[in-house]
Amino acid sequence: MKSSAELTAEARKRAEPRSVSIDGINANYWFYPATTGDTSSAKNLVLVHGYRGDHHGLEAFAGGLTDFNVYSPDLPGFGTSAALNVEHSLNSYSDWFKTFLQEIKLENPLVVGHSFGTLVVSATEAKLGLFEKIVLVNPVAGGRIVGVSKLLMEFVKFYYWVAHIVPEVIGNRMTKTYLLVDSMSAYTTKSKDKTLRKWVKEQHRTHFNSFANSQVVWEAYVASTENVVTPYAKEIHKPVLLIAAELDEITPVSAVYEFAKTMDHAEVHEIKSCGHLVHYEAADEAIDVINKFFAKKH
Repeated sequence: MKSSAELTAEARKRAEPRSVSIDGINANYWFYPATTGDTSSAKNLVLVHGYRGDHHGLEAFAGGLTDFNVYSPDLPGFGTSAALNVEHSLNSYSDWFKTFLQEIKLENPLVVGHSFGTLVVSATEAKLGLFEKIVLVNPVAGGRIVGVSKLLMEFVKFYYWVAHIVPEVIGNRMTKTYLLVDSMSAYTTKSKDKTLRKWVKEQHRTHFNSFANSQVVWEAYVASTENVVTPYAKEIHKPVLLIAAELDEITPVSAVYEFAKTMDHAEVHEIKSCGHLVHYEAADEAIDVINKFFAKKH
């Protein structure tokens, strides 16, 4: 069993940075060639990261899914990809994602999305039916959020709203403060492993502040919190794997199971003692079930 840190390190050894221009806006993505079997005949897989992250967040998956040619973009306004010229809404991200796949000439790829990435993937598939098989990790499936989680979400929403209306230099400082980033890391990390918790904190400190400006942070936050995947269920007819987490503070596990019931070909894998950071806390288990799902005949 390999740790997320080990898998991430292995991925970075074979990462090839690339870029593409979409409607005049630069987008950066990383290619991780398959290392098992013939690279030229390996299936293509696209990874779509979550809110405030960039491609680094899912590098552990790239490190473990070595049977595939993996493509992992920084979504517009995050990482090193430029911001859009329009509002960073879910529709805008979905339209961008469609064009991105066309520009890099990927037809019928496999796809894995995490958190906000599950919204982008679901919206794109529902409209266009572009993917062979779909994996949604920590899907934003709705459900009732109560207690501390609800209060924190309302506080963060207000905080980001203030940050985007004040002068940009102040807004950027507000959204990049380590107090905010470390608090989010501490709350979402459920593992008691001190080494893992330290590594997750370092990952968030290094990559969670890679965004264009506080306006992008606000607009994308609205897109990620005011949308859910459930409206797209009836329009998704491909095989879908939903990876839920027992302690996910964003989406209750019960909501994921209910979401699965509304889909044609969906199955759920629940990871115990884990929260919203499956890609950090349980990457090895997730990779195992993803590999089995992609290998299965549907």
